[in-house]
Amino acid sequence: MSGPRAAATAPGEGVLWRTRTALGLEAVGAVATVTSVIALVETCRRLLAGGASESGLLRLVLAAAGAAAAGLVVQTAGRALSREAAVRSQEFHRAAVASRLRGDPVARLLHASWRERGTALGRDVVAVGLMAGRAGSELMSAVLLSVLSIGYLFWVDWGMALVTLTPILLGFVTFGVISARFFRDMKDDYEASIGALDVVGPRIGLDARINRAGSRARTAAEAKTSARRLADATDEFSGFFIARIGTLLGGRALAEIAFSPLTVLVFVLVAGVPMVRAGWLPPADLVPFVLVGAGLAAPLLAITYAVEEVGEGKKATAQLTGFVSGGPVVPGGEIPFELPERGVLTVTEPDPGAAGRLIDQVAAVVPPERFAAVGAEPAVVVGPVLAYITADRPDRGADAAERAARTAGVHDAVSALPRGYASVVGDDASLSRPELQRIALARVLAGDRDVVLLDERAFPGDPDVLRAAVEDLRERAAVVVVSAGPSGDTAGDFALANASRPAQSAAPSGETSR
Repeated sequence: MSGPRAAATAPGEGVLWRTRTALGLEAVGAVATVTSVIALVETCRRLLAGGASESGLLRLVLAAAGAAAAGLVVQTAGRALSREAAVRSQEFHRAAVASRLRGDPVARLLHASWRERGTALGRDVVAVGLMAGRAGSELMSAVLLSVLSIGYLFWVDWGMALVTLTPILLGFVTFGVISARFFRDMKDDYEASIGALDVVGPRIGLDARINRAGSRARTAAEAKTSARRLADATDEFSGFFIARIGTLLGGRALAEIAFSPLTVLVFVLVAGVPMVRAGWLPPADLVPFVLVGAGLAAPLLAITYAVEEVGEGKKATAQLTGFVSGGPVVPGGEIPFELPERGVLTVTEPDPGAAGRLIDQVAAVVPPERFAAVGAEPAVVVGPVLAYITADRPDRGADAAERAARTAGVHDAVSALPRGYASVVGDDASLSRPELQRIALARVLAGDRDVVLLDERAFPGDPDVLRAAVEDLRERAAVVVVSAGPSGDTAGDFALANASRPAQSAAPSGETSR
C-alpha cells in the first residue's frame, strides 16, 4: 500500500520520538521528585530521632535540593516535548482524515459510515492529542510516584503502611463495584430504554402527507398522539439515565473522599498515635506517614483519570486508523442522464434518499480527481479553514481562499473566528451546519474539478449563494444541480433523475430546455 492511506497507519513524523523521550524524561523527573521528598522527610525524621550528624543532615538537604532542581528541569523539558507531540499528532490525524475524504469523493457515504460508528472526527482527534500530550506522561509520573512512595513507606514500617493504604484500597473497591454494576445495568437496560423512543414516532402514510381531502385532521391527530407518546418515553428514558449516572457519580464521589489527604491523615493519626504510645512505633517514624502518606492520594487519583484518557486515546487512534485506512466506498448503478462538458444541468429528484443515491452514482462514474460535490449531508471540515479550502489546489493561497469564501457567503463568519482563516474548526471555534456547508462550497470554488455536483438541500434559504457559485463554475466545469423541483435559480438543461432516456444536449447560452 502506498500514498496517504498507507502513511496514515504509521505515526506522523516526529511524534513517536517526542512521545517516547517525553515519557523517559517524565520517569526521570518523577524519580527525582520522590527522591527530594524522601530526603526532606528523612531529614525531619532524623532530627526528631536525635543523634544525627550535621554532615549527614547537610548531605540529605543538598540531595533534596539537587533532586528537586533536576526534577523540575527534566519534567519541564518532558512536558514541552509532550505538547509538541500532541500538536503534531493532531495535525497528522487531521491530515490523514482530510486525505481520506479527498481520496473518496463519496463524502455522503463516508460521513454516514462514520456516524454509524458512534463517534466524531473532531472528538477523536482531540482525544489522540490528549493521550500524546498529557495523559501518557501523567500516567507514567503518577505510577512512579505512587510505587516509589509506597515502597518507601513499607521500608519504614509495613504495619503503618497497610494502615495508610486502607482508605485508598476501600475507595478503589467501592468505585470498582459501583462501576461494574453501572455497566452491567447499562448493558441490560440501555438498549431497551432507548429502543422505546424509536417506536413512538408518527406513522403517517403517503396519502396523508400529500394532503388529500379529509387527511389534514387525521394527520394532526396522529401527530398529537405521537408527540404525547414521545414525551412519555423521553421522560422514562431521562429518569433511567439520571438514576444510573447518579449512582456512578456517587460512587466516584465516595472514592474521591476515600482518596483525599484528609481521610488518609485521619487513618494515620487514629492508628499511629496509639501505636506510638504503646511503643510499637518510634515517634519519628510517624512523620513519613503523615507527610508522604497524606500526599499519596493525589498521584493515585491522578492514575484513575489518566487511565481513562489513555483508554479514550487508544480507542480514538484505532477508530481514526480504521477510518483512514479503510477501502474506498464504491456505489453502484449508472446515472440516467448525460453529463455535459461544460455548463449547468439541473436534475429534479423530489425524494431525498434517491437524491443521495444519485450523488453517489455520479461520484462512481466520474474519476475522483475530476469530481467534487456538496451534498445535503453535513460537511466535515477538518483542520485549519485555509488549508481545507485550498486542499484541492495547495498552490493557491489566502487570496484565492478568501475569494472563494466570499462567493460562498462564508467570509464574514470565518473572519470572525479567533484566528480567522488559520482557525481550526472544533478547536478554536464551532461553526453551524450552514456555515460548514458554505466552507465546503468554498473548497469546491477554489478547486479545479471538471464535474461539480451541488445539492440545493445543502443551502436552504440561500438561493443567492447557490446562484453565485453556479455562475462562478459554469464556464470551467460541468455543474450538476440536484433540485427537489425545477427552479429558475440556475440556467441550463433540466432532467428527471428517473428519466428513461438521457437529457438532450446542452442548450445555447441563455436558453433553458425543459
